[in-house]
Amino acid sequence: MMASPEVAIRPTSVDEVVAAVREHQRIHVVGAATKSAMAARRCDATRMEMTLLSGVVDHQPSEFLITALAGTTIAELQKSLDAHGQYFPFDPPLVDAGATIGGTVAAGLSGPGRLKYGGIRDFVMGIRLVDGTASVVTGGGRVVKNAAGYDLPKLMVGSGGFLGPIVEVTLKIFPRPAIESSLRIKVADFATAISLQSTLARSAVELTALDLLPDATLLVRLSGDQSAVVVSADRVEKIAIAHSSSAVVERCGQDTAMWSPLLDASWLDAGDRLVRVPLPPVKLTEFERSLAEAMVPRRYSVAGNLAWVRWPAARPLAQLDELLRFHAIGGTVLIGQASQYRLGNRGNASMTARLKSALDPSGKFVGAA
Repeated sequence: MMASPEVAIRPTSVDEVVAAVREHQRIHVVGAATKSAMAARRCDATRMEMTLLSGVVDHQPSEFLITALAGTTIAELQKSLDAHGQYFPFDPPLVDAGATIGGTVAAGLSGPGRLKYGGIRDFVMGIRLVDGTASVVTGGGRVVKNAAGYDLPKLMVGSGGFLGPIVEVTLKIFPRPAIESSLRIKVADFATAISLQSTLARSAVELTALDLLPDATLLVRLSGDQSAVVVSADRVEKIAIAHSSSAVVERCGQDTAMWSPLLDASWLDAGDRLVRVPLPPVKLTEFERSLAEAMVPRRYSVAGNLAWVRWPAARPLAQLDELLRFHAIGGTVLIGQASQYRLGNRGNASMTARLKSALDPSGKFVGAA
């Protein structure tokens, strides 16, 4: 029997999640639907919306840990952290749109700050979920033992609800730096920009973020105390000028607008699909050439390890899927209409099957394999 796409379960407690898993045969788990491609309504499963399962469970500022129910918005968590001068340095995207911590973990989504601090996968210390047998499974911090022999906190990052609803997350947090400052570096051509990007990434300067635009512009972010940031900015400028005499370096101060297009999706036009593509830096030049020929907006992040692609509504996603397969890489559609949100090459199918068998043996949860 097909589930009605209009029907949604909205649990307010872990017990209600358990009861819903027992009652329903097929379930599609979503958060606040800020990643609209992942949260698109399906007719083959009952929709479980987690936004009412919300609240900070425990915050230990001295231990730099915070635990929250999965439907808690990151904005709410940040308010708790702000009171103690703490923050999430991996730049969680879509905060103003209402992104939840469970949805962010399930999407495996991080921003430019991942360069220095690591992605959300490196911050998840503990997790609770409800598996396909309606059992509450725990892993990592604040837990007696891991389940099924797997490192659950890491495995649930990017799981997209396919292995079960996350109900609680424990994350490590960091002290907020005194200041952040950004530089914009324009060079003659894209090849020079890639070379300079590599030089900066290998340098002794501790960069917080390093992005690359197709017009041969590098965006650099530094953070720390005032004196250290000034010294680091001087060193970045010297490296850039030594690398290319044509380099133009602009110091932009605490320019949040430089980074916000990736964090709030403000660079998307109506109907655009936002696609995240993990990218080996050695493939950056060839991939850029293909995207330039396709004439689609794009931006490279994390020192060339990640591409963000704006795929227009008028262009079939099958074209991008084919392009990704040609380059032997994969991508995830986060925002916009998509019949499937995994594109290009997939991950380890046998590992996914083993995890599915361990956590959801009857195939109750739908999502992306």
